[in-house]
Amino acid sequence: MRLDKFIAGIVDEENPEEIFKHLQEAAAQHGYDQIMYRALRNHPDTQLPCVARTYPDEWIHHYVEAGYVDADPVRLHMLATNRPFRWTDAAEPGNRLHNRILHEAEDAGLRDGIGIPIHGPNNQCVGIGFASTLGKVDVKVAMPVLHLMAIQFHTAYSARTLPPPPPPPRLTPRECEILRWCAVGKSAWAIGEILNIAENSVEWHLKNIFRKLEVTSRIGAVLKALQFGIITL
Repeated sequence: MRLDKFIAGIVDEENPEEIFKHLQEAAAQHGYDQIMYRALRNHPDTQLPCVARTYPDEWIHHYVEAGYVDADPVRLHMLATNRPFRWTDAAEPGNRLHNRILHEAEDAGLRDGIGIPIHGPNNQCVGIGFASTLGKVDVKVAMPVLHLMAIQFHTAYSARTLPPPPPPPRLTPRECEILRWCAVGKSAWAIGEILNIAENSVEWHLKNIFRKLEVTSRIGAVLKALQFGIITL
């Protein structure tokens, strides 16, 4: 399936299960009929074994019961890189546990595995694993296409399943002005001189800014205001 056709199929789809089905169909056309979409770090579903999957139930049960969650080389590599990779490249040379996990996954029908990490704001990370029941997939051809599809899928799926982010705190024009001067390193006294207000007034405004942004320092306030788009440099 071409990337533009895949995007067109999910862009207006509101049902997350249908969005996942689109990914299944697209991946299958590239030889991959097994998918695991999993939250790895700083995500609302991090405590779940997976968000959506087609991996065999028997393998998931064995994976959890054997304690492979923390030792899984694919999971660890996803947390450490932002590039797609073959599962076999994730195993440390000579690491018997890594090799055993991958061999057992292959025996469970998960062959020619590809890992695609997706990192987001606040150090969030999700991972999408693709595998083939039959194997003998041309990984070099499939991986770049599935990488792009995975990113588009994650964006669409998250938009339908995660709550919208809270609105940014509302700062007054004066508070924004003070923050912009803080961003370029001006002291409270210097900001007071520039704005023709007392230094105590600047400090009072800064306390209100800290309260609204839930921070305790000027650096934290500037960084959070930049993150929310309240100020720009």
